[in-house]
Amino acid sequence: MTSAVSVVLCVRNGEAYIRDALDSIAAQNMENIETIVVDDGSEDQTAELARAHRVGAQVINRPPLGVPAALNAGVEAASKELIAFLDADDVWPSTRLGEMVRFLDSNPSVEIVYGQMVNTDQSLRHKHAPFPARHLTCSVLRRSALAAVGPFRTDVVHASNVDWMSRAFAMKIPMAQLEALVLLRRVHGENMGVRDATRGRRDLLRVIRDHRARSKHG
Repeated sequence: MTSAVSVVLCVRNGEAYIRDALDSIAAQNMENIETIVVDDGSEDQTAELARAHRVGAQVINRPPLGVPAALNAGVEAASKELIAFLDADDVWPSTRLGEMVRFLDSNPSVEIVYGQMVNTDQSLRHKHAPFPARHLTCSVLRRSALAAVGPFRTDVVHASNVDWMSRAFAMKIPMAQLEALVLLRRVHGENMGVRDATRGRRDLLRVIRDHRARSKHG
């Protein structure tokens, strides 16, 4: 029997693209998918669109406390053994979850599986060839990995997901890579890192320094 998956989607003011993201969850070639949308204080129709979508998402409304706090809330609400993350402006290929879950079911010693991503324009046209990406949104994780590594740090806004994967790598959490496209990352003017580039660079530098410190002492 194929393992069940909780999909956590954290979003603020994502009405422009959230239908595409939820459509790509609904199109996955497997059953037993739980979708959790954490609305981080949206001021548009994001929450309404998520509630009306056929994927049947559980929508959690929260004040705008930032992506890391929203991720932690989503993980807390998730009830399945496997957990995947999707940004509201990105899209999954339809075979993504099925292939990654089957790999984990066949390889019980692996805690995290990740694949390839490609950056796209607003219309999802590829900007380059797919490449391997050990990113949170390119992965499916066992709940045990999340418990071992701990919550997403909330003192950085833009790079908490990078920090989490860095901590998992430093802890030698077993990971494996699939040679498959698992994420279409939409690049546009409203990407969080574009809107707040200065804070994004500052947060990423902090995460890189912490990663180097862990590597030095590992």
